[in-house]
Amino acid sequence: MLFTGMLLIHVLAVIVWIGGLAFITMLIFPAMYRIQEPLQKVLFFQRIEHRFAPMARIYNAVVGISGFVMLVYTGWYSLLFTLDGLFLTIMVLIWVMWAVMLFGLEPLVIKKMLDSMVKKNEKMEIDAIFRRMNVMHWVLLFVSLVAAGSGVMFAHGPALF
Repeated sequence: MLFTGMLLIHVLAVIVWIGGLAFITMLIFPAMYRIQEPLQKVLFFQRIEHRFAPMARIYNAVVGISGFVMLVYTGWYSLLFTLDGLFLTIMVLIWVMWAVMLFGLEPLVIKKMLDSMVKKNEKMEIDAIFRRMNVMHWVLLFVSLVAAGSGVMFAHGPALF
């Protein structure tokens, strides 16, 4: 019962989290490119980022806690960094990468970068930074989908082959 509850919470949090990332990557960035005024572009992104970032941190924590409970409950932690636990290890490493980014890099680096853009209001720099951020979001979306696929492979791998 505990495992099933944790699995349900884990999967639902991952779905909402990756869905939000996909929404920002596929819809928000293209919408932002249509905004001509650099300051408006930055403010538009900040409004969305300030709402989604706290939710992403909560999703990351929920995914981490539920994943940790499942690892301990099942004893799967012993599979980490082994060939049998390759897909499990991939999921954990991607979660760690996200945790570092959401709780460390994003609040420190991205916030300062966006605040700097508002103060400078330089169109070319702002556009270049948003293009790099869009590429980064596509990479993160891909990596997140790899983690989700790894979860499926770990749970059902032998049955798939």
